[in-house]
Amino acid sequence: MLTNQQILNKKAVIDIGTNTFHLLIATVDKNNNINVVYRNTIPVKLGEGGVNNGYITNEAYKRGIDALILFREALKEHRIESVKATATAAVRGATNGQAFIDEALLKANIKIEIIDGLKEAEYIYTGAKGAGLLSNQTDLIMDIGGGSVEFILCNQAEIFWKKSYLLGAARLLADYDDYTDAIKPGTIATMETAFKNTLADLQSAIEQLKPIKLIGTAGSFDSYANIIAVRKNETFDASNFKRFDHNFHDFKNLLKEIITSNHQQREAMQGLIPLRVDMILMASILTDFVLNQSKITEIITCTYSLKEGLLLSLD
Repeated sequence: MLTNQQILNKKAVIDIGTNTFHLLIATVDKNNNINVVYRNTIPVKLGEGGVNNGYITNEAYKRGIDALILFREALKEHRIESVKATATAAVRGATNGQAFIDEALLKANIKIEIIDGLKEAEYIYTGAKGAGLLSNQTDLIMDIGGGSVEFILCNQAEIFWKKSYLLGAARLLADYDDYTDAIKPGTIATMETAFKNTLADLQSAIEQLKPIKLIGTAGSFDSYANIIAVRKNETFDASNFKRFDHNFHDFKNLLKEIITSNHQQREAMQGLIPLRVDMILMASILTDFVLNQSKITEIITCTYSLKEGLLLSLD
């Protein structure tokens, strides 16, 4: 039961992503502990059908506005008028992104701010720091979204290097036509060559700063934790846990299993939600590439990401 003071101190944020829209209502205490009052995640798939063509399709557009109208109803129920709403890759790269923002304000009374990839990386860092996962050592944070992926080299005191790349799982998946059969080794080799060229500056930063562990945030890394926890008869709930520490060999074996699987096999994986059945394939190829290039062997799933970083950044 919330006290009257906590009710007054409730804060709300909306993360408008390429795959999912998140609403988080919570209080934050003086030690930056987040007490969740209400949360809702809707698999809008805003980038479906248009993410690589620079527009939001009519069907995805409607799903997005409908989701925001639902969020406004929840905000009313919790007596919250002000909400911090940010949009990332799918909206900022869409020719009709401004129209979507205008309609969200008109129909849901939600004012959306478009943030660039570097600002996104800062909020992700704030989220991971708020989860208490950072220390004096240098770590690499990796956040795989639908439209982009963010990398942050940092410790608990500061960010040393950060960058956003248009290598999100939905974007990569849109370039891959056959989701039914297992992906061909030649296709993987082509993708890895592209990764090597695109992420050359990340590799240079890793070699210079020598991160100790990989901290994975957002949906794909939550899925890895879910799958492994189910197989070990362990409990993992992203809404109640801040972290999940992976055994390196278990994690690498899971990546290999996903990369060599077909759609039906992934569909049968316990702990993997339908939204990620195919996108987890692209996320796994990219994650495996980063691990091989960086030589990092310590991996943690962090359940705090952009939306928690947004919340902790509010006054």
